[in-house]
Amino acid sequence: MVEFTWMTGGKQGSGIDAALGLFSRVLMSFGYNIYGYREYFSNIKGMHSFFTVRVSDKKVASIPSTVDMAVFFDNESVLGEKNERGEIVHDGHVRDVKAGGLLIVDSKLDKSKINRNDINVLDIDFDYIITNVAKKLGKQTSEVLIAKNIICVAASCYILGLDESATIEAIKKEFSKKPQTVIDLDVSVSNETIDYLKQRNEVVTKETLDHIKSKGIPVIKKLENSGKSQQLYMEGFASTAIGKAIAGCKMQIYYPITPASDESVFIESHPELGIRVVQPESELAVLAMTTGAAIAGARASSSTSGPGLSLMSETVTWAGMNETPIVLVDHQRGAPATGQPTRTEQPDLMFAVHQGHGDFGRIIIAPGDVEESIQMTAEAFNYAEVYQLPVIVLGEKAISQGSMNMDKKTITDIKDNYKIKRGKLVEKVDSNYKRFKFTEDNISERIVPGNPNAIFWLTGDEHDEWGHVSEDPNNRIKMMDKRNGKYQQILKDLTPNEKFTLTGKLEDADLLLITWGGPSAAAREAISGKNVALLQIKLIHPLPTEVLDILKKAKKVAILEENITAQLKQHIASVTGFVIQNEILKYNGRLVRYDEVADALDKVMKGENKVILNGY
Repeated sequence: MVEFTWMTGGKQGSGIDAALGLFSRVLMSFGYNIYGYREYFSNIKGMHSFFTVRVSDKKVASIPSTVDMAVFFDNESVLGEKNERGEIVHDGHVRDVKAGGLLIVDSKLDKSKINRNDINVLDIDFDYIITNVAKKLGKQTSEVLIAKNIICVAASCYILGLDESATIEAIKKEFSKKPQTVIDLDVSVSNETIDYLKQRNEVVTKETLDHIKSKGIPVIKKLENSGKSQQLYMEGFASTAIGKAIAGCKMQIYYPITPASDESVFIESHPELGIRVVQPESELAVLAMTTGAAIAGARASSSTSGPGLSLMSETVTWAGMNETPIVLVDHQRGAPATGQPTRTEQPDLMFAVHQGHGDFGRIIIAPGDVEESIQMTAEAFNYAEVYQLPVIVLGEKAISQGSMNMDKKTITDIKDNYKIKRGKLVEKVDSNYKRFKFTEDNISERIVPGNPNAIFWLTGDEHDEWGHVSEDPNNRIKMMDKRNGKYQQILKDLTPNEKFTLTGKLEDADLLLITWGGPSAAAREAISGKNVALLQIKLIHPLPTEVLDILKKAKKVAILEENITAQLKQHIASVTGFVIQNEILKYNGRLVRYDEVADALDKVMKGENKVILNGY
């Protein structure tokens, strides 16, 4: 079994962010599964970023709190940094290397400051390698500095025993859209790094490698199943985009906001997805255009984050009033206000459930990982059109900025099995057509404008069956019942797997852990080897009726969320009357790690009612 975690980092704008994808591709080429995650400050250049990749011969979708190998070319990444006021910006990653692990640093770093006798430390002269490449290529040193990230990856792969040709191939794939001169430069830096390590026996000797291996750093060998399936390097924001393409979405309207913009940029750069992307002047215009496109018959969507979703509220209510099928993906981030634009959180659940003034039908769903994002985003469009209402997909930065390998067949299977359901969208109607006709299931036939046989009216005011403004109290009661009466049909139609996932034997478990969204993958690993069952709720609203039955059967229940007020706990209590007594919460903006959840579960089972996670 192979299982290890790798980390690198540096100042934003130094090119270090490309190292995550590059290292991941190398390990994928040897048949391994990867899961990567990005942490970065909310500025363009200068602040600290770091990237973590977990490598395993089993499927993984979460990361631990410590790493086996870390490589950095700047001192601040290793030892930490303070701002001009003496405040700690970050503590340094020397603490994140597990005992027996390997830390690779620049040779100019004063290693006496590392103060860790339980780890292996290797130094590399980054400037020496950069200077040599610059001389050989006839370039200025400043032109080559951006390729320090290549040294980090090439050195790590060499120490892991990987063939250097794999790094070269990964460079060509990762930077395939870059000019050939960039690729040639990166290849030269990789080759120079390997030559440097081979020649500098005092830096990396066979004895050193054997010692590192004995301490837990594996020497990687190509797996037998390598190459038997086509593995794609999939980033989270791409998963929602692909889900939209599978669903036949034709319009993506967005206003730039972190971390949601990556999805729209991905769609723009892949015209083969068949989605027209428009960027209007504001979030208000975004949802007005999305709603207009949906009325016209297109499958239309937008992606945003908390502040943008807030600005869209009034138009969401308009779509609710007029039973318009729109899909919103909310890539949640730290809140309130501007909050933490580049950090993860789950602060929007209650807002999504109650967004806008007044009561109207809506569906809220929450995927738990990159793969679920594809399937559930695609299904959101069917829900929107079948039940004629807004659907909000609660993503989060923890998912959109995660990356993992995915078998291409997984995507093709989703696509092949997906069936577009447009509900009661019809063409043949007569002159007596009523857009908001009262029906037994509270869903009316829908036509698009321009039908030669019928006319309908849309207004933000209360209206009758034709769409005409009406203040008749009897009509008001019927219309309110109609818009808010679709939930029974939704809960009846959706399958258990669309509503939730229950893992483990509930009747025998000492504890039932409930979670949603991003923490789900970490929770799945955390319960391994424990007598704990896990309920991941996918359909947030309307809340599945089965949830109360499951809660009543549990001996003890805890909630796991990334917010301070346990919003899913509140939602469950308000719908079912069942108050969950134990909480595991994280709201420092950082990813939930599976080992910290495992520790928290032990504490809850020993009697702690509330555990706050603070892993970096």
